[in-house]
Parts: sequence; C-alpha cells; structure tokens
Amino acid sequence: MTKDKSEDESDFALLMTGVKRLHNDKVNTYRQRAIRKNSQRPQQKAPEADFSEISFEQQCQIADSYFDHGIQRKLERNIRRGSLSIDDTLDLHGCTQKQAYIELTRFFQQSSLKTVIVIHGKGNRSNNEAVLRPLVHHWLSQQDSVLAWCPAQLHDGGSGASYVYLR
Repeated sequence: MTKDKSEDESDFALLMTGVKRLHNDKVNTYRQRAIRKNSQRPQQKAPEADFSEISFEQQCQIADSYFDHGIQRKLERNIRRGSLSIDDTLDLHGCTQKQAYIELTRFFQQSSLKTVIVIHGKGNRSNNEAVLRPLVHHWLSQQDSVLAWCPAQLHDGGSGASYVYLR
C-alpha cells in the first residue's frame, strides 16, 4: 500500500503541469507606504478675483471651514469654540464684492495678527442667500497667510462671521 518516493514525485509532477515556479519565495511583511507629500493649496500670486455670480453647485463645493493639516486638534477645537483671544475685526457689511476683495487682501497683507473675525453677513437683505460668505471663503483659501477659518459662534456673529487664524 505504500508508494515509493519516485512514484510520489511523478504523481506530483503530473499535478503541477502548467504551473509556473516562483523564484522569489520571500514575503514582504511590510506594506509599501506611499510617501505623503505636503498637500498645499495652489499658490497664486495676485489672483484674479471672480466677481460673477456663484451658482448653487459652486457654493456647495466651497468648504464651510478649513484647517491646515499642520494645525493640532486642540488648537482647531479652540478656534471652533472661539476661545482664542480675538486680535482684530474686519467688517465687510455694505461692501460690494470688489470693495470686499480689496479690503480683505489689504487687511491680510498688512496684518501681523493671529486671530481675527471677518464679518461678511448672513445675506438677510439679499433673498436669504449670502453673497459675500462663499466669496470670502474662496478668497481666504487663496491667501497664503491664512491657516484656518470656520464659522463664528453665535455671540460673535454666527454664520454671518468667520474666525480666521493667521500664520
């Protein structure tokens, strides 16, 4: 009943016909990790402001808040809570889109502050659609000096204002 070694090898060889032999029998137990490059926002020098009307789809694509990947979670939480001391306030009420863009860029170019509030309004007088809020958030994303922004707390203006954290 026992088969000899040569019969076992021939049976095995018959079973393995068409199978390609692997020459490397080592298994890499460590996964190859992709090197993560710093994901920076595209930097534009003196960007052209788009003053055309923003469609609803474009407004949905503009983020309500932004935090740079280097900001610690505790600092992010403090910014969202509004518990950081506010150094200055920029009020854009009553400004046209062009005036608001000029004021915002001038404010951030001259500012050496850390935390500011930008008041852009809720859009109560413009058919309940905020005009400046999505534009301000879009312009904030183009500023190199801005590390984070998010909606303000109710006592600081709620959705009509944004906390902005600068470098």
